[in-house]
Amino acid sequence: MSPSLLCFPWPALALSLGLSLLPSCATAQPAAEAAPTASSPAVAPLPVPQVAPLAALPPDGVDVEEGRRLQGLTQVAIAGVALYVVTEAEGGASAGAALHGGMATANTSLKVTGLDPLRLQALADLARARTEAALVARGIAVMPQAQLAALPAFAELQQVADTAPLAFDAQGGKGQAYSASGLPLLHRDEMAWLSRASGTGLLGAMTGRFEDAYVALGDKMSGGFKTGRVEPALERLGQQAGMPLVLVRLVLTAAQVQGSGSRWGFTAGTETRNTLLMPAWTNRILVRRSGGDYARVSLKKGWASEAGLGELVDVTTTGQKAVSVLTTAFTLLAAANGVGRGVSSSSQSYELRSSPEVFDAVATPQVEATLASLTQALAP
Repeated sequence: MSPSLLCFPWPALALSLGLSLLPSCATAQPAAEAAPTASSPAVAPLPVPQVAPLAALPPDGVDVEEGRRLQGLTQVAIAGVALYVVTEAEGGASAGAALHGGMATANTSLKVTGLDPLRLQALADLARARTEAALVARGIAVMPQAQLAALPAFAELQQVADTAPLAFDAQGGKGQAYSASGLPLLHRDEMAWLSRASGTGLLGAMTGRFEDAYVALGDKMSGGFKTGRVEPALERLGQQAGMPLVLVRLVLTAAQVQGSGSRWGFTAGTETRNTLLMPAWTNRILVRRSGGDYARVSLKKGWASEAGLGELVDVTTTGQKAVSVLTTAFTLLAAANGVGRGVSSSSQSYELRSSPEVFDAVATPQVEATLASLTQALAP
């Protein structure tokens, strides 16, 4: 490089270029926020969608494992009903990593606001009631919860269970796990209990099992220790009750972010979705028989609501926009001078502003239909 080029003020040029690309609000002095006044207009309530009752899925809409253990159920005890509600999610994507030129990255976060923990607890209680009603409708008697709670092993199970509501932060997002009132919350990875893999036959043996995206890695690593405490308590409870135990788990993902991009592509992006999704596999009913013999019925595919959960609002801050612009500007400038590669960077934040009334209107029919679908596999 010639002396003139070495002396050229590249940092100043990069700074000038980056600042010129910044949003105008990023370089302006922050204005004082106006103090709220009594005459400030109230926020209009969100319209509550009218969602009709949903029909149960056909038999091929659920996945059954060890189906013979789901037959001959004349009487059962409901030992657990867990409701997971995902309210925060993040997603990212990149493109061009395998190319010699530039690459693109996109990252998006989504947070659901406006939900009421008391209403979510009520939804967990409703799920327990609907489970019992669906089982009774199929000719399967259910032990009264008070009678189950009076057994000595039930108190033992409560001691080794998790405290509800439980905050979780896993691959599938962040949220709260609720338990039906009076029942223990058993938060653990259960994907490896039965034979499910991502393929069948030889393909199934060569590919990994499905991962539980709503149990954190740390909880999975300590799963053996927890199982060593929970399983004996469940065994004793089943023996004292004298009947199989039913354990229900429902997962409602209100926050969803999906990325799109590839190593050989030229663009990367993310998509936020204003729907309620009940994912495959993790929405399930477990039946535990004496001796630790399990059977499971779960959703075979994710079930998304047609109605939205509220208003999706872009809350990306000026700082986030500035970082994206500066990252793009500096990396492109460096790449032009043979240093590294240019990166087109994008970072966004969204809020899905819901309300207890809207969430109930969308979630309740879906929870009821899911339970009706799953209990179809259980028979006296």
